[in-house]
Amino acid sequence: SRGGKMKFLKAMDIQALDDTQRKRLQVGQWVYAGNKSCMGKFLGVKRCGTVVVAWQGNAKRRGVGSVTAYWHDLRQYARGRS
Repeated sequence: SRGGKMKFLKAMDIQALDDTQRKRLQVGQWVYAGNKSCMGKFLGVKRCGTVVVAWQGNAKRRGVGSVTAYWHDLRQYARGRS
């Protein structure tokens, strides 16, 4: 919910959701794509419909100290600010 506290939800399969369900996900919600070995944080849906997720493996490859920057940059992209 916007402006309120996030409600904890179990990680969900982003591929199993329809467009409406994806748009209702909370930013920061843990998601996976088909199998839980590939987890990521949901960061939003662009106006054009592109779903933006920061995948853990990609974040870890960026090195110590830049994971937060990776999430921030992708969140800005999801908001249409890049």
